[in-house]
Amino acid sequence: LGTRLGAPELAVLASAGLPRAEVRAEPRIVVVTTGDELIEPGEPIESWQVRRSNSHAMCGALALRGFTRLAQDHLPDDPALLRERLAAHLATHDVLVLSGGVSMGRFDHVPGALRDLGVAEIFHHVAQRPGKPMWFGVASGGQAVYGLPGNPVSALVCLVRYVVPGLMRSIGASKVCVEAVPLGANFRVKPALWTFVPVTLDARPTPGVVAVPKPTHGSGDFISLLGTDGFIELPPGPAEHPAGLMAPLYR
Repeated sequence: LGTRLGAPELAVLASAGLPRAEVRAEPRIVVVTTGDELIEPGEPIESWQVRRSNSHAMCGALALRGFTRLAQDHLPDDPALLRERLAAHLATHDVLVLSGGVSMGRFDHVPGALRDLGVAEIFHHVAQRPGKPMWFGVASGGQAVYGLPGNPVSALVCLVRYVVPGLMRSIGASKVCVEAVPLGANFRVKPALWTFVPVTLDARPTPGVVAVPKPTHGSGDFISLLGTDGFIELPPGPAEHPAGLMAPLYR
């Protein structure tokens, strides 16, 4: 119970003469981006537009973790169309992962659209950076709805920190202990928010593997994530966190 079937498990099943095993159904997930400014790679683009990258990053992260029943959609900043398409996704999927439209701006229509569809808001806003606007709710049919910020670093961090553990719990997987590593250098946290800091892992004679901070230049600076191994979670500031501090690591 709670075991993901890997190579050893499959070998044991086969050696026991069992051609089939009863398993949990993999959730049907749809990744939805929102925003009139987003353009698909390969399409003509105007100076005020940006490429739609969040969906590709998030689907890649989910597929690498074994979630393959994935669909994608992109919705404009149109409240009526948002309600119509989100209603269709709620009818055909177990989990909705949305990116964008959850802040407090003029075109952030996602919370209102979900509310109109009967999705109960569990929380909106988290005392963290990046990813403070994050939204989460549950539909009347039990579907989980994650509303992630639109900035690329925020979206990917929230996906790994919240969506992936939620998905693992939904399929009955055993709870995975969060890995902890020592901070490889002093790092100052200014805001009174839990802070996620991208890191590279460096093997040293003493104390061994450490997390070296590689901070981005903001939640839109996803290029700075190249070459990093994950991110650590640091307590709220203002504080100077010393090298050697044990911090949770999310790969």
